[in-house]
Amino acid sequence: MNRDEILKKAQAGKIGMDEREQQVLGLSFGIGGILMALLCVILAILRLVNGQAAYDYASIVFLYLAGTELHLYWKTRRRGSALLAAGCGLVFAGNLAMFLLG
Repeated sequence: MNRDEILKKAQAGKIGMDEREQQVLGLSFGIGGILMALLCVILAILRLVNGQAAYDYASIVFLYLAGTELHLYWKTRRRGSALLAAGCGLVFAGNLAMFLLG
């Protein structure tokens, strides 16, 4: 076992989870986020069908997407993820402003 592997195992042990458990936890958060976004889309559609605005639900979804892409950029340094995070962040800010002002 090399030094990096030992360090990784020691750091994983500090939070009480091994690497597999950390991966499962990450996947669980991803699935939870997808279900939350799906619920927001359904509720937004219901509001739009009833002639109401859905800026609040759109804000939630786009903040989730911005956060996901920003984390992906932080881990991979892919420029496309940074651009998507910025775009989703702008859409989030616009929807939030419309919700708060309108």
